[in-house]
Amino acid sequence: MNPPPRLSRLWWFTGPVLSLLVGAVLVVSIMRVPYVVLSPGSARSVVPLVTVSQKPGGPEVTEDAASDDLLYVTVTSSVEPSGIVALLGWFDDKAQVEPSKPFLGEQTNEENRALNLALMTDSQEKAKVVALERLGYDVEKTPIGSFLEDVDPSYPAAAVLKPGMTVVGADGTPVRSTDELVAAIGKGKPGDDIELSVIPLEGGKPVKVTATLGERAGQPGVAALGVAPVDRFHYGFPVDIRIDTGKVGGPSAGMAFTLAILDRMTPGRLTGGDRMAVTGTIELDGSVGPVGGVDHKTEAAISEGAKVFLVPPEEFEQAKKAARGRIAIEQVRTLDEALAALVAHGGDPLPTEAK
Repeated sequence: MNPPPRLSRLWWFTGPVLSLLVGAVLVVSIMRVPYVVLSPGSARSVVPLVTVSQKPGGPEVTEDAASDDLLYVTVTSSVEPSGIVALLGWFDDKAQVEPSKPFLGEQTNEENRALNLALMTDSQEKAKVVALERLGYDVEKTPIGSFLEDVDPSYPAAAVLKPGMTVVGADGTPVRSTDELVAAIGKGKPGDDIELSVIPLEGGKPVKVTATLGERAGQPGVAALGVAPVDRFHYGFPVDIRIDTGKVGGPSAGMAFTLAILDRMTPGRLTGGDRMAVTGTIELDGSVGPVGGVDHKTEAAISEGAKVFLVPPEEFEQAKKAARGRIAIEQVRTLDEALAALVAHGGDPLPTEAK
């Protein structure tokens, strides 16, 4: 039986339109979109990831049994995902969907991933230094340059500089520290060129680039490179310490690594047997820095049964709001404050004698 003429004409008009709409939806669902989807990640036992052993000719060390109740937390991020993943994120009350441009800057997704792996390595090295010095060991530090954690894309130098580079020379003079880089920049004025020797993120020999100086915001006539530099060191460790985090990147587990090393190298349990989560960067002076994504990390800590969550002071209010009374939130500014907070919640204190 043939369809009525009116229905047939309607199908010939609407059929192609529907087909186009279905095709468009399919294309959008699989194509990459310029967003990043952030959501709670994992809360993983960190002490078992740390192994400690004696170096040939080095001091004797004792590796304590690994406990599983000190947790480091992560955020799951999907950078420039498919359209369907971004769409699902918008409807997930635990997910956060943001434009990817502020997240990536001028980097590609691959460059951002490589930088975060480098920052993870740096956080592990700092954690080793801070933990060993806290236990009374001497760690040799040899300055080797100024590491660029970030590059402001609004400055002309962004045309040749990228996050993850290490500046080791300026206008023919060696640069071994951030202070030396700042001094070299201060010799010029906005619009001047400066020749820099830089080691790329992937390593290798230094290469020379010519960067144009910009003007420091709010200070007319003062030259600026538009970078966020930090000192980079080569460390001589008296003890062999290895931390296996796989492909996890970023610097946010620095404080957790420091505590895990201390727990491995001393008797007792810093947590006292209760599950406790930790986040925050660690600096060589023992200070703790902010990390971002603390609301998602709070959810991850709660889902793994943590009773306490140590966070940097800058993110205390955000973590407390996200916790909604389901977990105790403690703000810590330094390693010593973190150790004191763990003791206050039933953890074992460090031995009073070093080594």
